[in-house]
Amino acid sequence: MKRFRWQLSLGLSLVTVSVILYFVHYAIFQDAHHIFIFLVADIAFVPIEVLFVTLIIHQLLNEREKRAILKKLNMVIGAFF
Repeated sequence: MKRFRWQLSLGLSLVTVSVILYFVHYAIFQDAHHIFIFLVADIAFVPIEVLFVTLIIHQLLNEREKRAILKKLNMVIGAFF
């Protein structure tokens, strides 16, 4: 439960910051149509962002895991020779 608490608070704070920034944008430009057009475009791009981020992070984690396994394997080989 504690693990999800910081994630929930981070998510709520990011949404709050986003709402505040949209409000400031509306206060400056007085154009709700423009805000909603870009909001829909941003929401539509989220799956693509998630795809790119997960592929990159997955690749980085695989490379890190391979290096760790090779390091351990080299230690085992070095112990025998």
